Amino acid sequence: MTNRLSRYADGVLEASWLLALIVSPLFFNIYSSRVFEPDKIALVRSLALVAVAAWLIKLLAEGGPRFENVRPHWRSIPLLIPVAALAVVYVISTALSIAPNISLWGSYQRLQGTFSTFAYIILFAAVAGNLRRRDQVERLITVVVITSLPVSLYGILQRYKLDPLPWGGDTVERVTGHMGNAIFLSAYLIMAAMLVLGRVVQAFRAVMTSAEHLTLHTTRAAIYVFILAVNLVAIWFTQSRGPQLGLLAGLFFFFILLALHYRVRWLVLATVGVGVAMGAFLVVLNLPTGPLSGLAQTRGLNRLATMFDEVQGNTGTGRVRVLIWTGVVDMMTPHEPLETPDGQADVWNAIRPLVGYGPEAMLVAYNRFYPPELGQLEARNASPDRSHNETFDALAFTGVLGLLAQMSLFVALFYYSLKWLGLIDSPGRRNVFLLLVLGGGGLSAAGFVTWQGWQFFGVSLPFGMLLGLIAFLTLYALLPGRSEPVRRESWQAVAIISLFTAVVAHFTEVHFGIA
Repeated sequence: MTNRLSRYADGVLEASWLLALIVSPLFFNIYSSRVFEPDKIALVRSLALVAVAAWLIKLLAEGGPRFENVRPHWRSIPLLIPVAALAVVYVISTALSIAPNISLWGSYQRLQGTFSTFAYIILFAAVAGNLRRRDQVERLITVVVITSLPVSLYGILQRYKLDPLPWGGDTVERVTGHMGNAIFLSAYLIMAAMLVLGRVVQAFRAVMTSAEHLTLHTTRAAIYVFILAVNLVAIWFTQSRGPQLGLLAGLFFFFILLALHYRVRWLVLATVGVGVAMGAFLVVLNLPTGPLSGLAQTRGLNRLATMFDEVQGNTGTGRVRVLIWTGVVDMMTPHEPLETPDGQADVWNAIRPLVGYGPEAMLVAYNRFYPPELGQLEARNASPDRSHNETFDALAFTGVLGLLAQMSLFVALFYYSLKWLGLIDSPGRRNVFLLLVLGGGGLSAAGFVTWQGWQFFGVSLPFGMLLGLIAFLTLYALLPGRSEPVRRESWQAVAIISLFTAVVAHFTEVHFGIA
């Protein structure tokens, strides 16, 4: 039964996940040796432990867990199975890791080991198990929206050489902000921008439909438009192509879903048309002797103009990534066991393709598979600790089992989001969704592997899944005779659309290793 102590613990729980959303993007410590990532994750870990303690106190104060609102079949609880599978795989891969301590606690450079992964899972479970009211949802989104403003503004200050801190690397050509890395900064901002865009839509809807408090609604709309504009400017100043592609994907899905919810057919047609035009523009921009070859030299567009060449691994950072992926493929195919410095062979070598080498252990395992050409493009004393591609990272860290768990989680997030929006309302439509997303991923992977080799598996699998998701929504929107989506409350639908498109933007960015 709810009492004063349980309500206090509930407040601490919510404060924990809100603080995590604030401190993880904003905090860095110039007086520590590593400044950014490890310092941020140390705070997130601490907040996860606070959340666990508050949750236990809440349960004890209420006399134990309450099951009256729990679904009768645990298998029907959204995301439970993929999240639990991911947690189990991480435990197995850590136990069998070639460097168990590193896999458990994380590397010195990143600190992203199993402990950190479980901190993320704990915060996710705290939100899933305790966020029940509209005001909680609004606070969560508001925190992300407001936090994104100083993050963006700091990046803009760097671009105009107004940063008061003297960084060792260049922060003008590609701003790094509070993250210390241009890709990390834009990867955060493309997700935040989707939530800000949702607030823009809500604010303008209030202006157009409510005669009361018009000045207040107009002021709110202006504030959200300003925050969105600052976010987009900072994303542009990072000059990070992977996140920019993620932003475009997020915007496409946002306006398609928004048009379906409000039943605005012209917006559906316009979004599909703009999406096709943007895809054609990128293709033509990347043609060496195409009609846009002059525009390709323009600052800001010059990096996008070499995107396809680098994806094929012919030049620049693209070549570096393809070489790294080639080494990961060699890691995950049969080979002689690795040996420790004292000569002991890796006893789990035979099952490494299934369980990986352990979270954060790629740095330790990769040296034998280091392509010699990579030493001519990067510092010779540098050994990759990441693949610049989430698919290959999952394989290197947790093997095929981890990749299946991770992809299942993404597919489940897509599925339940569309289901809650009423776009998947029958077994037939569910089967079409799975066929297009999973079949698209499989066909794309098979085609690219046959054409270019296994080193392109990590890009081609998510690429096909994304195309399948686009095909599903486009068919749903354009085919005649479709049923209308469920009419949810406006704030619920916009919140789901914002969160869904933030996940899509993230999915696109982490699986396309373009700097």
